Amino acid sequence: MPRKFLAIAAALLVALPGAAMAHVKLTASTPTANATVTKPVRIELKFSEKLIAPTIKTEVIMTGMPGMKDHPPMPMPHNSQMGKDGKSMTLILKKALPSGSYTVKWSAAGADSHRMGSEFSFKVK
Repeated sequence: MPRKFLAIAAALLVALPGAAMAHVKLTASTPTANATVTKPVRIELKFSEKLIAPTIKTEVIMTGMPGMKDHPPMPMPHNSQMGKDGKSMTLILKKALPSGSYTVKWSAAGADSHRMGSEFSFKVK
């Protein structure tokens, strides 16, 4: 009997829709990871699935400034706006980012309610 139960359980796991087992992932961004851009005023994030709005957290951090050795991380003020599709976010910066290096951090949950997150960096010339 236990073998039959294991076989049924395995069959059910294989039959579950892939989306139920998926976690939200960042699929694209503007600027892209490792890009060098000119004074952006917004950062666009696109995700693999719809986000649960109350779970979203974003940070834009200046990690380096030209001519300033050992620059301490400095959060950059911004507002977040979810796209109508529920799968995109726009981070609207209070002012254009000055020259330097930046890291964008995000975390959010999708339909499976598991909080995921990652980060990427870019430079402003």
